[in-house]
Amino acid sequence: MERYTLNQTPVRTARNFGINNIDLELDIPKVKEFDNAMIMSYEMDKIVVDNIGMEVKQSSRIGLELNTNYTLNITVPKEIELTKPVIINFDFDDDNSILIDNIKIIMEKDSKAEFILRYTGENEERYFHYLKQETFAKDNSNLKVIIANMISKQSDSFIAIENNIENNAKVDYILAETSGKTKISNYYAKMIGDFSENNLKTIYLGTDKDVIDINYNIEVYGKSSKCDIEVQGAIGGKSHKNFKGTIDFKQGCEKSKGIENENCMILSDEAKSKSLPMLLCKEENVEGEHGVSSGKIDESKLFYIMTKGISYEDSKKLIVKANFNKIIKEIDDEDLENKIVEQIEKGIF
Repeated sequence: MERYTLNQTPVRTARNFGINNIDLELDIPKVKEFDNAMIMSYEMDKIVVDNIGMEVKQSSRIGLELNTNYTLNITVPKEIELTKPVIINFDFDDDNSILIDNIKIIMEKDSKAEFILRYTGENEERYFHYLKQETFAKDNSNLKVIIANMISKQSDSFIAIENNIENNAKVDYILAETSGKTKISNYYAKMIGDFSENNLKTIYLGTDKDVIDINYNIEVYGKSSKCDIEVQGAIGGKSHKNFKGTIDFKQGCEKSKGIENENCMILSDEAKSKSLPMLLCKEENVEGEHGVSSGKIDESKLFYIMTKGISYEDSKKLIVKANFNKIIKEIDDEDLENKIVEQIEKGIF
């Protein structure tokens, strides 16, 4: 076991808050081959796929540096519009228990596409996953990326996302973290283009002694740009969650707007939630909003649902799923949507 200091905030706060970074003891396994990956698309002939097999050093804003065992570069050419999502499946099992993947998506000018990254593991082995996903969204491109972490309950998951967004480009992300013992995520976007847009929506679920550390940072450089961070979560057992969200308005980004909001439902007396929303600003003519809320489920809502003949436990599940549902409904894959809902139902108690 080795101790790591990870996921540091872009701006330091008082040390006694205990949220600037996270210290973890990790037993990082030796990298071996992962050959249980599959790319599916009805329009494969429209994109350029380069699957690089060699090991390269992977580092990210999380703070881990490890050798990759799966590297994939995908380019959507200029003026190409995909009508169906590109789905990339990674299935963990006894022979494929370690995945350190680097996935780069390049959206050329005036292109449009959607990608779904699914990570699953059916048994209860402790898997190790470390994803770095980079996006380059060029002028007038439109991209949607869905990342679903559904590996086993005992697993360690690290997800680092980095975006570069140019003029009038739109990038949407949905991140579903419904499984794993350790869930560390880092999202960084550099909105360099005027009239650019970046939306990030996340759901997370913590049970038992899960550790969840979320660190999001959007830097806005372009004029008249928009960004939105929406996070919905629920934690129970003795799980511990940190949320750190930063929208950074840089000089010159006049008339830009940014909103961030996190809501955490606490399902047990021993679960712990910390949140640090930040707005940084070097430009006067901008609009920024942030808010966080955490607490137990409203007892009056529970009572009302129970008057309909629904049990206490099922009433809790209904409320949690209702909060998550507005994000889940934006997933353009019915099978994936159902699997996420199933994991939520299993994980609440």
